[in-house]
Amino acid sequence: MSARRFDFTGPDHPENDLSTDADFANMPRPEPHSLDDLADEPDPAKIAELNRASTRQAVWFTIITVALSFAIAIGLLVIFRLVGGPDCTAGEAVWFCSNTQRVIWIIGASIVPIVGLLASGLILVRKLRSYLRWRPWMGAFWIMVPHCMFWLLQTLLELSNVLNS
Repeated sequence: MSARRFDFTGPDHPENDLSTDADFANMPRPEPHSLDDLADEPDPAKIAELNRASTRQAVWFTIITVALSFAIAIGLLVIFRLVGGPDCTAGEAVWFCSNTQRVIWIIGASIVPIVGLLASGLILVRKLRSYLRWRPWMGAFWIMVPHCMFWLLQTLLELSNVLNS
């Protein structure tokens, strides 16, 4: 067997290189055509800091969006149970005490995941076009896609229950 087969440090697999900066995938900046263009180039240290900040922002955006989705959905459930309604006074053990509360929960619980999905996609494109680190935002986007699908499936199932009752 060849020793080359197990050598993963070669240049043919850059995804295995975890030691160098991950910004080789950024969209390259336009080449300067004059000394003024060259002087207007941003400071490499500033670009590196903006790239690191982009990664932190993507991670926090994802965590906050997912947590906020759960917090709003659970918070609305608790509020609706405390407010009460015709189904709760009948002695049934339910979270939603009226069809109006169900519809409000469907809308309220769906807003954050939808906005989070759209915002992560827009921020991804903005980072790409500003020549900054965009791959963490692609990760945030691909976490938001199943998250949004999960919430929309749950809320649409609840909407079908409301419409069928």
